[in-house]
Amino acid sequence: TSHDGFRWQERGPAVRRPAKGQFGWRSNCTPDILLWRGKYYLYYQGFMEASGTRGDDCPVAVSWADSPDGPWTPYNKIVIPNGGEGEWDQYSIHDPYPLVHDGKIYLYYKGDFDKRPEFNPSKIRMQGLAIAENPLGPFVKHPLNPVINSGHETTLFPFKEGVAAIVQRDGQEHSTIQYAKDWVNFNIA
Repeated sequence: TSHDGFRWQERGPAVRRPAKGQFGWRSNCTPDILLWRGKYYLYYQGFMEASGTRGDDCPVAVSWADSPDGPWTPYNKIVIPNGGEGEWDQYSIHDPYPLVHDGKIYLYYKGDFDKRPEFNPSKIRMQGLAIAENPLGPFVKHPLNPVINSGHETTLFPFKEGVAAIVQRDGQEHSTIQYAKDWVNFNIA
């Protein structure tokens, strides 16, 4: 926690690793938080295997609390799974980024596809979108996924009547700012 944004005090883990075999038993990381109807929802990657094996088998998991200080209750179900064989997000789903639009949760996420050695980097990273009416889901992946064809570290934020994205690293449209008035169809702005 911090009172000024510069000096921080460690408070310990918000979400502890569950028992082996449960979602996130290897590691939990890259969280983002959503305040929804008086409760806090912490979305994060739940690693199921060691990083660098098949990809990063780390579907999106969620825990909730009445306060950002916790205690956090794990949902213990996958909120957004990796895509199937041949799908654009088959290798991993990272960096869940929840926003609220039209009374629904728009959860953007990064996915990896392909591992051909002629590509540098070998994984193609893109941004997807899954939508739900409840913070615990079910989340439905958007049929136009991926909604952004680039980006490793992407920041999204409401802007005007739509959503803007700062697309960093990786892909043909890296280092761009993009905008989607309809929250789905992004164009370089």
